[in-house]
Amino acid sequence: MTHSASIHHDSIDAAALPVTPSDGNGNEATLRRQRIIDPSPCETECCLVQIYPPDVIEGMQLLEDDQFSIGRSPETDLPLFDSSVSRQHAMLIRSQDGYLVRDLGSTNGTFVNEKLIDSGCPLRSGDTIRIGSFLFRFLSAGCVETQYHETVYSAMTRDALTGTMNKRYLMEALNREIARSTRAQMEMSVVMVDIDHFKSINDTYGHLVGDEVLRTFGKRIGDICRSDDLLARYGGEEFCLLLAATGHDDAREMSERCRHAVADTPFDIAAGPLPITASFGFTVLNPGQPKTSSALLGAADQQLYEAKRSGRNRVCG
Repeated sequence: MTHSASIHHDSIDAAALPVTPSDGNGNEATLRRQRIIDPSPCETECCLVQIYPPDVIEGMQLLEDDQFSIGRSPETDLPLFDSSVSRQHAMLIRSQDGYLVRDLGSTNGTFVNEKLIDSGCPLRSGDTIRIGSFLFRFLSAGCVETQYHETVYSAMTRDALTGTMNKRYLMEALNREIARSTRAQMEMSVVMVDIDHFKSINDTYGHLVGDEVLRTFGKRIGDICRSDDLLARYGGEEFCLLLAATGHDDAREMSERCRHAVADTPFDIAAGPLPITASFGFTVLNPGQPKTSSALLGAADQQLYEAKRSGRNRVCG
């Protein structure tokens, strides 16, 4: 397969981003419980930025005390009113070498960079902290302003749970790629992907396990993708692959590789090994018969429906 065109992830000047952007879904920032500061470099600043649930952030929460508690109780320094969070869930503690995070015997555990911690875990700038279904980024002293803008840009373009691109970015990239492929008279493919029986996973094991499945799924598909492919979370358990300079046979081959990457090895989650499968539907843009982005997505979605209808864990297109 030859790739003479690629999807260009257009750069955005992060410093020019507004402090109160919209995420396209009408969501507003939820992290307003403590002092919100204007991002400016300071050698002693340490901050938390909420990046999931996917609300675009207004500002940063400054860590000023030697101990900073997080939990469902309104008496904590950062109350998170969600059943996935224990009343006293975790504590951030300042030490001579910086901050560390300690789990306080929570029901669902505390994770740093998606690894469960069992005692005090030192934090480095850029680390993620998962508290129940909430995800935060820890920013330490020295380069707070730069990291703040990078975090806001990431929140605007990436799905925080899976690390894939979000639907808003996908739609912008798809429109660009249709125009580029039409001008260059090249084929391109769109693949819609849906995790099979995902609702039963949530119903049986709970939403935290469902989130774990989504993260692992995104990583497995992302590991298969080529450098000029674009993987985005389209919504819920549905994902979309945008394949530049890719015709029918190569799109089918790519979809089959992704299907096997999911189905051949059970997902190693907290509940134990869990078999997961996914269904794939794809369509190809004929440059001589250009289509709109909605028409392409609709055609791929129809093929996905056919894959589901005919037994799941298969590729149609």
